[in-house]
Amino acid sequence: MNSKRILPPLPTVAHILKLYNVQARKHLAQNFLFDPKITDRIVSYAGSDLAGREICEIGPGPGGITRSILRRNADLLSVVEKDARFIPSLQMLADVAQDRMRLHHADILDFDAKTAFSENKAVPWMESGLPQFCFIGNLPFNISLPLLFKYLDDISHRRGVFELGRIPSVLTFQYEVAERLISLPGDRQRCRLSITAQYLCHIKYCFTIYGSSFVPAPKVNVGVVKLVPKQHFDIQLPFRTVDHVVKHVFHLRQAYCVKGLRSLFPPQRDDLVAQMIKVSGVNPEMPPYKLYMSHFRDLCYTFDEICEKIPQIREVDTYSDKDWKKYFDEHGEPIVEGKSLTHPVRFNDSARERAT
Repeated sequence: MNSKRILPPLPTVAHILKLYNVQARKHLAQNFLFDPKITDRIVSYAGSDLAGREICEIGPGPGGITRSILRRNADLLSVVEKDARFIPSLQMLADVAQDRMRLHHADILDFDAKTAFSENKAVPWMESGLPQFCFIGNLPFNISLPLLFKYLDDISHRRGVFELGRIPSVLTFQYEVAERLISLPGDRQRCRLSITAQYLCHIKYCFTIYGSSFVPAPKVNVGVVKLVPKQHFDIQLPFRTVDHVVKHVFHLRQAYCVKGLRSLFPPQRDDLVAQMIKVSGVNPEMPPYKLYMSHFRDLCYTFDEICEKIPQIREVDTYSDKDWKKYFDEHGEPIVEGKSLTHPVRFNDSARERAT
């Protein structure tokens, strides 16, 4: 049985671009997909039949993926497009979609995505099952990572649109970025992005789209990735705390991980670095890409515990020794109201106990 809903005859996507004299803009990193077989395949990872589902499409451009979503019976499709040149052609699709499509002329980075979905269909985070919502998008390369980090931050707090539940996403990324999203310990592609995405989401690599399939053709291939927020996060800390630790650990990705750990603290505080190593059980001579999620979990918990006792550490994000001088004296002791604090900081194994 064919579940695709028939749309009235429409000009092809290529014809639409000619009709409105629209060309891809390099500074917006736009690359269009014309092939309906590819756009249908992207949408299929949101569901073979979207009846009862609500979809938010990010950056629809001329509407290739938009048509595939509408043909699969989506109850409601909200499209968010920044480029005003595409609004007339998208409005044409909205007109024939019989109230199933809403058009938002907005920047997705500023858009309140909660307005794209029906709040009465939300599914509480800790209940089984996912809400019948999904993000889909052929993302311009220049917004893919800023948008992903924004959503990961919101997922870690279960805030914003993710107050409605564990909403999945089917998105395109530059192939190397997609590879990093799924990289496992020991893979040289493993990086900051691998950890910060994997601790919050189940990630599936769907398929590769070759650059020649796009107009204009980028010099790289594209990976389609599906992300589903986890019910229980691997690290029970906000995204920004985890990202801060992971970023510093991977700062010198080919060097021993202890070198990255040192940049988390004032240069005089080797005792804090030793505490991180002791509690996490990390081999200090292991390169970051070989560390497991459990290592990063314990590193993050230990760092957070240290910051609870020395909150000034949270104020500094630097790889340079000199930037610590604003908050710490020459002995590495915190400065409060212009005075150095000299009381020692003691630690126990509570971070390890919390992590196990």
